[in-house]
Amino acid sequence: MSGTSPTKDKILAKSRELFNSEGFGALAAVDIANHLSMSPGHLYYHFKGKAEIAAALLSAHIGELEAIKGAALETCSGENATIETAWTWVHILVEEAWDARFAYREPLSVVRVDARLANQIRHMFAVQHDAAYGLLDALRASQAIVATDEAFDGLVNQLALGLAFQLVRMEFDAPVTEMPRALIARAAALIMLPITGFIRPNQPAA
Repeated sequence: MSGTSPTKDKILAKSRELFNSEGFGALAAVDIANHLSMSPGHLYYHFKGKAEIAAALLSAHIGELEAIKGAALETCSGENATIETAWTWVHILVEEAWDARFAYREPLSVVRVDARLANQIRHMFAVQHDAAYGLLDALRASQAIVATDEAFDGLVNQLALGLAFQLVRMEFDAPVTEMPRALIARAAALIMLPITGFIRPNQPAA
C-alpha cells in the first residue's frame, strides 16, 4: 500500500486498521484524524474524506488480489495443478481478504459513502471469481478433479462465494481467543471442502 507519501501511508494504514476493527460505517474521517492525533484539516489535505480513503484502500487490495491471482494461475498449472497447490493459493487469497475484511463485511456501507466505489467492489469480487475459475480449470485440465460443465460452473461459484464471505461468517462465530491465523486456516479448509467431492479416484485429498 502506498499513498505516495509517508503521511498518506500512515493515514491509510490506520484507516484500514480502524475499518477492520470498529466497522466502516461507524467511523467518520474526523474519527480517523483523532486516532492519528491529527487535525481534520491535515487529514483532508491528503484525502478529501472517507470515500477517498476507501477508494485508495480498495485499489491497493484489488492490486494485491490481481497479483495473487496471477501468481496462483502461473503456479497451479500443468503437472503442478494439484489439490495441494490450489489449497495453498486459496489460503493466500483468504489471508488477503482478512486484511481488507471491512469491504467484505460492509460492501453496501462502502457504496453508500460514494456510489462510484461500487465499481471497485464489483472488481474485487470479479478477481476472486476469476481466481476460483482459473484454479479449478487447471485442476480439471490436469484431471485432478472430474466434473461436468454444469457441476464445474456450480463449483466455481461456490468457491468464489467462499473466498468472499466464508471468513466473514466464521468471524462472527469464532471464539474471541481464536487467533487470525487459525481462523484463516479453518476458512480455507471449508472453502476447499466442496472440491473434495470431485477429486479423481485414486487421487489423495490434501
